[in-house]
Amino acid sequence: MSISEDRISHLAHRIYDRLWKDDLADFPDERQSLACIKETITAFFSVAEEVDAIVRKKLASYAQAKVPGSREYEILYHKFHQEEMAKRKW
Repeated sequence: MSISEDRISHLAHRIYDRLWKDDLADFPDERQSLACIKETITAFFSVAEEVDAIVRKKLASYAQAKVPGSREYEILYHKFHQEEMAKRKW
C-alpha cells in the first residue's frame, strides 16, 4: 500500500492535535514533533509494504496455491502478517 505525503501529513497533524488536546504529551517544538510523527508513520508504512510482499510471496509458494480473497487465504495472510510484524517488533 502506498500512502501520499499529504495523507501522512494529515495523519501526523491529527495525531499531534489529539495528543496535545488530551494532554497526553507536551511538545516543546511543534515542527520537530510533527517531523518525528511523520517519520514514524512513513517507517510504519514502509515496513507494512515489505511485510505484505513477504507474506504474499510466502502464500504463493505453497504447493496448493491459495486463492486470494478466499477465507483460507485471508486467515493465513493475517497469521503470517502478524508473525512478520512481530519479528520486526511492530
